[in-house]
Amino acid sequence: MNKKKLRYAILKEIDSNNKILSEKDFGVDEATFDEAVNFLKREGYLDGIFNADNRPQFYEGVAFLTEKGESYLEENSALAKTYRGLKEIRDWIKL
Repeated sequence: MNKKKLRYAILKEIDSNNKILSEKDFGVDEATFDEAVNFLKREGYLDGIFNADNRPQFYEGVAFLTEKGESYLEENSALAKTYRGLKEIRDWIKL
């Protein structure tokens, strides 16, 4: 599983106003998803995430990209060319 692609996909989905996400959307386990979200928040790419039950939680309309997160999406145009959305995410992040 490609962590960089998973992180990109999470940011891209939030940027596309898909603000309620879970590990099921990406076909990964809870620990992998939580680690990716916590990384994005800790590194300043993402905000508006709250922790409950020892897990990051997404609430509709609350999560958002920071300027750093927006720049990350712009700087990773190679990933943008191959990313096709949640319907094809499982195969995409495995490569």
